[in-house]
Amino acid sequence: MIAAYTRVSTQDQTGSGQRAEIARWLASNGTSADRVIWYDDKQTGTTLHRPGFDRLQADIFKGKIKTVVIWKLDRLSRNLHDGVNVLADWADRQRC
Repeated sequence: MIAAYTRVSTQDQTGSGQRAEIARWLASNGTSADRVIWYDDKQTGTTLHRPGFDRLQADIFKGKIKTVVIWKLDRLSRNLHDGVNVLADWADRQRC
């Protein structure tokens, strides 16, 4: 299954721009956006403890999600080191 993740920093913001870009990318790669599980957060990226991110990560670890699409790496984490570590952890678990 494919997942798409969006994050905006505040409750006032909307992730519609990110969703549109991801949907466009999915369509250009032969996948309809309605065949994707969407995970969204409205919270700062300075922490990795966010509801949507936690659900996404749990589904990855359960083997439910095989591919994750994000608009930009900084949507996972504002800290590059944390973001790269998250991706490495996901990749390691996929090999098990």
